[in-house]
Amino acid sequence: GLVVEDLALAAAAKGEAKPVIATASAGNHGIGVAWGAQQAGCRSLVYLHGGVSAGAEATIRRYGAETVRVEGDYAASVRACAADAAEHGWEAVQDTSWPGYEAVPARIYQGYTVVAEEMLEQLRSEPSPSMPTHVLINAGVGGFAAGMCAHLWERLGSERPRFIAVEPTEANCLQCSAEAGALTASPHSDAGTVQTGLDCTEVAEVAWRVLATGVDDFVAVPDAVVEPAMRLLADDSPAVVAGHSAVAGIGALLAAAAQPGLQQSLGLGPDSVVAAVICEGAVDSQAFEAAVGASPEEVQARR
Repeated sequence: GLVVEDLALAAAAKGEAKPVIATASAGNHGIGVAWGAQQAGCRSLVYLHGGVSAGAEATIRRYGAETVRVEGDYAASVRACAADAAEHGWEAVQDTSWPGYEAVPARIYQGYTVVAEEMLEQLRSEPSPSMPTHVLINAGVGGFAAGMCAHLWERLGSERPRFIAVEPTEANCLQCSAEAGALTASPHSDAGTVQTGLDCTEVAEVAWRVLATGVDDFVAVPDAVVEPAMRLLADDSPAVVAGHSAVAGIGALLAAAAQPGLQQSLGLGPDSVVAAVICEGAVDSQAFEAAVGASPEEVQARR
C-alpha cells in the first residue's frame, strides 16, 4: 500500500495524473496492491495466470482492481504485466525482481519485516518469553521469506533461529537453486499445485541474496498435506483461518513428527520451540469451505 501511495504522491508533486498500477499475482499480493490503489484513488490492473481460482479473482476485484487473465503460469503473468506496463506507461508494483527492476520488490520485502517484528514482540510479551529455535516460512519467489529471514537475522544475530523455507514439491525453485548453488528454475509441472500463491518456478534474485545464506533448510511438501493442515488449524484453539498457500510450514512440521529421519535433519527435538508463519487467510472463501467443512466466518467465530 505504501509503495502505491508514494507513487501517487510523486506524480502529484510533479503535477501529473495519478499513475495506473499494474501487478501480477495469485492472491495476497494482488489484494494488497488493489487495496493500496483503491486507497490512493488509482486505477489498478492485476494479471492472473490460469491456476488462480475465480474465487480469488473475485476477492481481488472487490478492492476495485481490473483483472487480466494470462495463459500459462505465474512467470507468464509477470512477463505479460511488465510488457503491458512498459508499453502503456503504467507503474509496475511487483513482488519479484528481474534485471533492472529491484527497488520496488526490495521495498516490498522490507515491508514484510513488520510481520517478523510483530512476531518477536508477541513472543516477548508471553508470560514465559522464549525465542523460537526454528522458524518455518512458506516460500514462492522467496520475497516474504527473505524479509522475515533478514529481519530475524538482524535483530537476533548469532541467536537467530534455524530458518526453514517450505514450498510445494511441484514448484520448488528455492530447493532447486540451493541444490545447484545458483538461481535455478524448477521444472514446469502441468499438474500445478493447490498452493497457488506459492506456485512459482523462478526465485526473485533480490530475495535469493538473503536466502542463499540465510536459510538453513529447504523443504518441499506435496499438496496432500495442505487440506489436513488447514483443518487442523481450523479446529485448533484459538481457531486459525489459513488458506491453501498458508500451511506448507505446518505440513513440514507434521511430516517431521511422523518421520524421525526428517526430524533429525531439521534439528527438531523435545526442547525445540517452533514458530510457523501463516501468511494467507481465505483468499477463496468457497475453496476454503470445501477444504475445511466450514466457512471462514464460522471458523473465525470459534476464536
